[in-house]
Amino acid sequence: MNKSSAFAIIITIGMCVSAVAPAQDAEVEDPAALQSAFEEKVNLELLRPHGLAVADLNAKFAAALERLQEAAQKSGKLEQALAIKSERDALLSGKYDSAPDDSKTADVLKPMRATYRTALGRLELERDKKLRPLRDAFARQLDTLVLILTKAGKLEEAMAAKKMREDMNAAPSPKEGSAGQDFTTGRAFTNSLGMKFVPVKGTRVMFCIHETRRQDFNAYASETSATDSGWKNVQKEAVPVGAEEDHPVVSVSWEDAQKFCAWLSRKEGRTYRLPTDEEWSIAVGLGRSEKRSKGTTPETLSQKTGNDFPWGEAFPPKTNDKVGNYADEAWHEKFPANPFIEDYNDGFPTTAPVMSFKANSAGIFDMGGNVWEWCQDWLNEAQKTHVLRGGSWHYFDRGHLLSANRYAPPPGMNYDCGFRCVLESGP
Repeated sequence: MNKSSAFAIIITIGMCVSAVAPAQDAEVEDPAALQSAFEEKVNLELLRPHGLAVADLNAKFAAALERLQEAAQKSGKLEQALAIKSERDALLSGKYDSAPDDSKTADVLKPMRATYRTALGRLELERDKKLRPLRDAFARQLDTLVLILTKAGKLEEAMAAKKMREDMNAAPSPKEGSAGQDFTTGRAFTNSLGMKFVPVKGTRVMFCIHETRRQDFNAYASETSATDSGWKNVQKEAVPVGAEEDHPVVSVSWEDAQKFCAWLSRKEGRTYRLPTDEEWSIAVGLGRSEKRSKGTTPETLSQKTGNDFPWGEAFPPKTNDKVGNYADEAWHEKFPANPFIEDYNDGFPTTAPVMSFKANSAGIFDMGGNVWEWCQDWLNEAQKTHVLRGGSWHYFDRGHLLSANRYAPPPGMNYDCGFRCVLESGP
């Protein structure tokens, strides 16, 4: 754990220290002393044990990487050896990113990374569980302190304590992220599957920066019998679709996406779900420009903002821009009978590895193209199908590529349908 993470945990709980119900007036007048004592307690009972556990995990991971590097060297695999060495050097220098871009990772490292992330996620979850009762206790003590200060006529101090209590209500519960996680500061969170989440201003959720990968869905499918195997071997005209582990999972129904979110929520003790139609609009960059009122459905909002695309306002996109994975010239080579975006080549005839293109201003990848993404909402009042957003590798026309476009697949055609998870920031 780095110093900023430790400080964040102390601030998250330590801001409430002055609210401890005092036994004497002297303690009311000296909250700084209480805060100092509390920070020492947090360090001693929470941060230091966690730091030691993480250090032990890192040492074991470094040793495993060293053995793997030696094996690569003995086999004469120069590129593998260099990739492993780079990974180990980053770990030992304290600059290791536990959620790097796996699309650029040597295959030999991916299983070890997944194991490391799972172990690290468990340690963080254990830390979070210990943090929760401390936070809850301080919330109760804040309420008591407000009452005591008010009765003593110390109204300014009482208001300050009340403000602390309100800030606690607005802050996320430790359950929803790493201890010290603040969903409003722009800090990211990585879960046990290596899925990275970032906060999106204007919402109360964190968005996964990538669409749910085949490897993520495979972890769910291998532990449950809640889904069939239709997603495992998807093709269009004998061309594989979404066949690689770092590609988005495809041929997934709305119900399958819901089951995945429920499984992941149970697995981690957090709350994962699909984004709402409004949350998706905010994340893609439409903000709250879409006017919603009673009776508004996603279908009524579809294509109402006529010049907003996930990449900007220019249409069609050009190859030099590489804005996302759509029905391009690479697609046309594989499927010559189908229309396509002329003078645009993203290099992928079907799906692409997640995060292959530039992220948007919120730090989220593939909000346009690659696969259609399921949202929570019904498409319209008929409530026969749920809404999809974002376009896919299969689409080329202006209307379908608009940020405001809503879509429902024809029956049986879901080989370009996937999903993206969000993590709730509230209890």
